[in-house]
Amino acid sequence: MPSYVCKYCHQSKQSLKGLRSHLAQKKSCRDAFRRRFSAIIQATSSITQGQREADQFEDDPDSQLDVDEPAPFDPPNLHSHNPPPTDNEPPPNTTSHSRRASVEDVEDEEPGGLPKRAWVTDFPSPAGTALREGETAFAKLQREKEEAGGNLWLPFASKDEWELARWLTTAGVSQSAIDDFLKLPITRDRTHPSFHNKRTFFQKIDTLPQGPAWSCESWEVTGDELNEKGEPIVETVELWKRNTVDCIQELIGNPAFKDNMQYAPEKLYAEEECKTRIFDETWTGEWWWDKQKVFPAGVTIAPVILSSDKTQLSQFSGDKAAWPGYRLFHACMRSLLEPLIEAGNQGVEMVCADGCVRRVHPILAAYIADHPEQCLVACCKENCCPKCTVPPDRRARDPREIEQLLEEKWKGESPADFKAYGLRLIDPFWKDLPHCNIFACITPDLLHQLHKGVFKDHIVSWASACMEGGEAEIDRRFKVMTTHPDLRHFRKGISLVSQWTGTEYKNMEKVFLGVLTGGSNPAVLRAVRAVLDFIYYAHFEAHSSDSLAKLEAAWNSFHAEKSIFVDLDIRDDFDIAKVHSALHYGQSIRQLGTADGYNTEASERLHIDFAKRAYRSSNKKAYTQQMTTWLSRQEAVRRFDAFLRWAEPQPLVSEIPQTEQDSQHDEQPTSLARYSVAKDPGFGATKVKTLVEKFRCANFVRNLEDHLRRFSSSQPLPLVAQNIHDRTSFDVYKRMHVRLPAIRQISRTPIKDTIRATPSVPAKPLRKAIPAHFDTVLAREFPSPVDPSGHNQDNPLHGLCVARVRAIFRLPEEYGPASKHPVAYMEWFTPFHTVAPDTGMFKISWSTRMHRRRTSIIPVTQIERSCHLIPHFGREVNLQWSSGDILDQCSTFYVNPYLRHHDFVLLRHAVAGTVT
Repeated sequence: MPSYVCKYCHQSKQSLKGLRSHLAQKKSCRDAFRRRFSAIIQATSSITQGQREADQFEDDPDSQLDVDEPAPFDPPNLHSHNPPPTDNEPPPNTTSHSRRASVEDVEDEEPGGLPKRAWVTDFPSPAGTALREGETAFAKLQREKEEAGGNLWLPFASKDEWELARWLTTAGVSQSAIDDFLKLPITRDRTHPSFHNKRTFFQKIDTLPQGPAWSCESWEVTGDELNEKGEPIVETVELWKRNTVDCIQELIGNPAFKDNMQYAPEKLYAEEECKTRIFDETWTGEWWWDKQKVFPAGVTIAPVILSSDKTQLSQFSGDKAAWPGYRLFHACMRSLLEPLIEAGNQGVEMVCADGCVRRVHPILAAYIADHPEQCLVACCKENCCPKCTVPPDRRARDPREIEQLLEEKWKGESPADFKAYGLRLIDPFWKDLPHCNIFACITPDLLHQLHKGVFKDHIVSWASACMEGGEAEIDRRFKVMTTHPDLRHFRKGISLVSQWTGTEYKNMEKVFLGVLTGGSNPAVLRAVRAVLDFIYYAHFEAHSSDSLAKLEAAWNSFHAEKSIFVDLDIRDDFDIAKVHSALHYGQSIRQLGTADGYNTEASERLHIDFAKRAYRSSNKKAYTQQMTTWLSRQEAVRRFDAFLRWAEPQPLVSEIPQTEQDSQHDEQPTSLARYSVAKDPGFGATKVKTLVEKFRCANFVRNLEDHLRRFSSSQPLPLVAQNIHDRTSFDVYKRMHVRLPAIRQISRTPIKDTIRATPSVPAKPLRKAIPAHFDTVLAREFPSPVDPSGHNQDNPLHGLCVARVRAIFRLPEEYGPASKHPVAYMEWFTPFHTVAPDTGMFKISWSTRMHRRRTSIIPVTQIERSCHLIPHFGREVNLQWSSGDILDQCSTFYVNPYLRHHDFVLLRHAVAGTVT
């Protein structure tokens, strides 16, 4: 048997898993690994910096930083937990350890201001300790299959048959359609599956490894309505449930989640001095850190997140709704969560995703719900705050105090605070759950509280009433708004939109402040800006102490400006529950991590996938049990698919959608390239005359000659470039894509940004006209002499300017060094010198030279990203303007910071205080 030796203490282990576990648990070896890893990173960083300087037009500066330590093993989550001391290892020094920090990777700063890898402080005493090695469900299944002959795909005959079965189960195909498909001659005679009809097919599916079993609990409920005999109506209700501890064990032990699992709390910092705190996932918040203190050393806490929402199963049958318990909500929830009481108090040994056994205490940490469900959970009326007792004294709700008030009310007493706190007489399900403060568990709801509530239902209504010209003027501005690939164009305005979803709310937020400019009171603009800033900060996937301060400052700014709506007789007061809820966002993020992890949009999506689809798969009679069967089969297929991916890492089928595959065939970037263009240009052999007339590249020849001279190093131009005329042709692209760097606040992966440059296409029979799209971008007129990434930590806009892309084309190789990259014909705007005081947006206009727009040709490597310009409408929109020509008709614009969250970080968050 091979021996695996730790290079730091020279202990031998019998397996690679044992070596990984040893490295993760022994502090001295883990710290030695960190020191070696940091040294390698520093050395590699120096090398790659030289590479960047040599290839400033081609290499992605961010990608050079993602290097791995060349060790003979891959240690699991090196900073995730501290094990108990061994005989040869002294106990941790809790006095100094709380300030010890280790760097995850390099210290380079992202464009959003956070480090690419944070500094980590471990919990000061052992937490998340591995008791011993165990066998995960996947490892056990793999061992059993190897003992049975090695066919991973059993009970299916082959990989191909499994993939067919997976598709039939997950593609939404009805049972009758499955039966018809399996009985087709081409299926029987050519595919030869081992299942011949739906009955044998589902028998195969039901032999796959199953998750926690479903059970049904029934109650007889006496209602307050009377039957024809004058007696109270008695109804039997059912709760279909699974053991919550079994579900937690299923999740925590799934090896597919190994790289995303955390077993102990941490504190993240932006610098080695540990001054600026970073919050993102739950384990970085105060809740887990504080809860860990009350448990014995080495214990693993499993934060439990619950979500509930009433869901209409069918638009035709109004009585069919799925919502845990309905009127018996608290009784059902008490039954559902009863296993958590003992498990939370005593702990349960569980095999975790990394193959280690830990004693796990599942504790309710968060509850995701919209406002009506939040109030139901908190036992309060819907006109009250479910988190605090405002009024009278703005203090948070105390679960023990609420329980005492409810108990007194049940006894027939009349406690004074019962009515003042807006309570309902309910026996709460959460009163016996260990270490649970249900009011602190209630999380921010970005969709219903902010997008739909504060913004759409209130701010849009109030601001529209303040607008000169009212809704009609606002509609006209939306109609003529400039376009962008990431922006929905409301061609008919917003007053006629009948079906509002989260997508519509968010797209309206992107331009609403710009729509109001020129036609609204400055105080209204400041109030709307404050609300939008708060919403965009609330969406951050990682917060620092600084960004949380800005989030709370934005809300304070709204309160400072909101009196304008009273002054204009729009509002009498602001006693609105959803408006009040914003007060709790900062504290919730500090306690439980960023709000994106608790958004109700995710749970509402799951209702569609696992409630409505389950109902539609039933025969609509006794449908609940059929729904549980459908869910069990879906989970079994997905679980088995995850097992196969774990056991055989090669992809079973292509994971790339067809559109992405087509895109890869059409484009020719490397994974490190900052831009990509089509392999075959959309407008091949386009003459200069066409570029001038249809693309409106007015000074094309002169600008191209200037561009070629910049690359000629005072040498004569190549012969082919000395006589450019109207019939000279170039290959022209319809669009290009730029890779926006990963920003911790927005996304851990790069974002694809599309830039278009296409002329209009006239209408033809059976085909509508296609408008022109010449997008605006942030670009550098000249190459950056210092940093090819263009990232300036003091001012991220340094050296950048807005320009309109008129054409993207490639020069033939005969043109010399200038042909290395495609080039773009640009029309430039004025620099970032002016900020509108009320909106905080940069104000720019067309840059001119000799009374003509200033133009030039640059390599596409100098284009950083697309951007969106909002016209300066003035008091009323010019009726001659249209969306297609407004960039040409209007002379002054605002640079939109709300187009994407990426733009908000760059144009609002990162530049705050750098430009005046």
